[in-house]
Amino acid sequence: MIALEHISKRFGEKQVLDDISFELADGRSLAVLGRSGTGKSVLTRIILGLIAPDTGRVTIDGQKLTRRRRATFLEQTGVLFQGAALFDSMKVWDNVAFRLRNGRKRTGRAEARDRAVAALARVGLEERVADLYPADLSGGMQKRVGLARAIVGEPKYLFFDEPNSGLDPVTATDIDALIRELVTDLGATAITITHDMASIRAIADEVLLLDASRARWHGPVADLEGAQDELLARFLAR
Repeated sequence: MIALEHISKRFGEKQVLDDISFELADGRSLAVLGRSGTGKSVLTRIILGLIAPDTGRVTIDGQKLTRRRRATFLEQTGVLFQGAALFDSMKVWDNVAFRLRNGRKRTGRAEARDRAVAALARVGLEERVADLYPADLSGGMQKRVGLARAIVGEPKYLFFDEPNSGLDPVTATDIDALIRELVTDLGATAITITHDMASIRAIADEVLLLDASRARWHGPVADLEGAQDELLARFLAR
């Protein structure tokens, strides 16, 4: 379980997060929704331990996320960055295997490539893609490579930052289906930042709506349509 207890964060005069609390059970998928500048990315960085909150605490499986536990948590975590964030100068398989080759438990080149090719296959990419460069790929293929990199270590936790950003509707739908399949197959706990309601319905079990630095609404995806919240209704109408 990932649990946040009374998390607050301020940057200068701007209160970005104010008394945020929620729990996300193992194997559940949460979508974090909100207008631009409402602290969605800051919230995920705090969960990842990349930013320290001013007040409150994050616990993973009931244990506070100390510096030592954060290292273990990050080793168990896969991240899909907005825009895929691939290294242009590295071949696709090198991108996928980056953490395997550079983490605390370094994997040999041959094994790392084999695992990268296997991860690419899981996201629907042929072995020949492994020796291409990111510039040789379409936007949708780059997203798939980013997904392969996120799952190559068989993570327990997955974080997705605007996974459909820049994609056409058909490709976006394919990526949504792939994310849902991967999260289910891995039994992972997932958190996704997105503004796309179709994506939320496809990949999430529950939704957290942030507004004015607070948690405005949190509940199951199945309860979205009946929620009596004006801002949520505006998102649903888009």
